[in-house]
Amino acid sequence: MVPTLAAIVSAIVGGTAGEAGKQAWVSLAALVRRRFGGDDSAVAILESPVRRQPEEITQVLVDRAHADPGFESALAKWMTDTVHLIQHTHVVHNSIGGNARIDGPVIQAGDVSGSIYLGRS
Repeated sequence: MVPTLAAIVSAIVGGTAGEAGKQAWVSLAALVRRRFGGDDSAVAILESPVRRQPEEITQVLVDRAHADPGFESALAKWMTDTVHLIQHTHVVHNSIGGNARIDGPVIQAGDVSGSIYLGRS
């Protein structure tokens, strides 16, 4: 469970999962709150993810899952749902085909965060 969970948490905290990642994070925080209440360290760590390393967040979740089989099951389901959501969101098909005639720059990309400038600086 740890490598997949670590990859998901890292993508979400790092922002590479985009809007789907934000929704997944809200879902994870709600799951943890329902299971452990508002005074738990797992809840606290999820409420301030930008100040935490993904590995630290993952370890807290894994520790809780090992101690609570019900949470482990719920976390596994969340991971399965989230992986499909994130993968589905990031399917990108770039192509130039047929008798295409290219007379200038071409950029093929998936998610772009920031500017793309094709002029002179």
